Amino acid sequence: MTFDFFEGAAGTGKTHNLVGRARELVEDGVLGEGHKLLALTFMNGARRRLDTRLGESPAFRRRFDCQTFDVFARTLAARRRSLITPAMEAQAAALNEFDGPCALSARLLQYQAVQQWIARAFPLVLVDEAQDLDEYRAAILRGLSSSCRIVAAADAFQCLHAGRDTAPLMGWLESAGQTHRLTLPRRTNQQGLLAAALAVREGRDVKAVLTAKTFKNSTTWNGAGFRLFEAPATNANHALLAWSIANDIAQRQGQVVILTPDAGSAIIRATLTTVRTKQHTRKNSGLTFGPYPHTWDRHDNEEADALLAGIALPEMASYADLRALLTPQAGHAAVAQAISRMDRLRRAHGQAGFTSAQVNEFVRESVRNRSRLGLRQDRGHLAMTIQRAKNREFPNVILLWPHTATGSAEHLRRLLYNGITRAQNHCTVIVLGQGRLNTPPFAPSVA
Repeated sequence: MTFDFFEGAAGTGKTHNLVGRARELVEDGVLGEGHKLLALTFMNGARRRLDTRLGESPAFRRRFDCQTFDVFARTLAARRRSLITPAMEAQAAALNEFDGPCALSARLLQYQAVQQWIARAFPLVLVDEAQDLDEYRAAILRGLSSSCRIVAAADAFQCLHAGRDTAPLMGWLESAGQTHRLTLPRRTNQQGLLAAALAVREGRDVKAVLTAKTFKNSTTWNGAGFRLFEAPATNANHALLAWSIANDIAQRQGQVVILTPDAGSAIIRATLTTVRTKQHTRKNSGLTFGPYPHTWDRHDNEEADALLAGIALPEMASYADLRALLTPQAGHAAVAQAISRMDRLRRAHGQAGFTSAQVNEFVRESVRNRSRLGLRQDRGHLAMTIQRAKNREFPNVILLWPHTATGSAEHLRRLLYNGITRAQNHCTVIVLGQGRLNTPPFAPSVA
């Protein structure tokens, strides 16, 4: 079958071209009566954004299904269970709850009958962010390519899985059909921002593409849409860092998103609490700015852990007791939905009591469902990890780079690049500490 592969740096419009090529194919009649387009991504966030893009076009209206590879794999394994052998079951059982179904699905897609069965429902398959696919999910894509028309997009440098060798996957993608190289930036036209991102990607000295400005023994490196500087960073003086962040937010129009490679950094956590709560005053004018409330955008497990951390669930309790215990937290939709689910089980099935494990899972499942459906809060100023920000874009970004960012020089460059390239208008990179700008990821490794 025909295979189109779009390859390009961050912000060059891979998803835009992915959807555009799919639209052309649909308008040319690739989808017959009863057919749908199948769109697959690695993460739920990318799935939601691709779902939105497809839903905006009349060509795809009610003719597409957007899923993660994990959901697709579980569905396929359940529907074709009769073909699963004991050996396949044993292989899946040795893997985790996500990789196991994907391994089963990949094995099932080796059967020609399964390939043709999928193609009868989904003759056209879109895959975004393909660089993130591991061996099991890449095997699913290879199986689908035997009978379905594929349109895929990827950029190896945006893979943030430390140590993963993307060369075999990228080599296969480039050899599977027609490769389209994307080079024109679409996300931003800010030349300083583009130059800094390119320098990081190519492993050059970022400062060399910027203009240095020194004031009161403090130096910043600047370009159109970009700013880089070091800031003191200790638990004792985190208020100085908070002032720098609040001052930067005060200069921006629109949403500001604060990114970091390490959300667990105690200094960053303390600093952002100060940004959220403190009003600052300019000494020369007396004008005030801040506080700047912001929301931590967390992964599903982190969100559920935070909700459950302050609730002392008994090992076993009645519905009435659990409702009384959970009601103070019912302002969180996931908790309210867990209460509602217990009430339905009580009324429909007569279940009088629930274990802590059941309540825990009800909350976690609600968090996952809300995330899958895109119901989580995404307005106002946000803070999140660089990994969480993948495949997203924001008007303004402040990137906090702590001492605790770890990994190889290559991995650190990928993290920094992915953080910088989330910005549409402006990115400020604040390096915590001093004397770190002459080392990776800001400059080449010293031989």
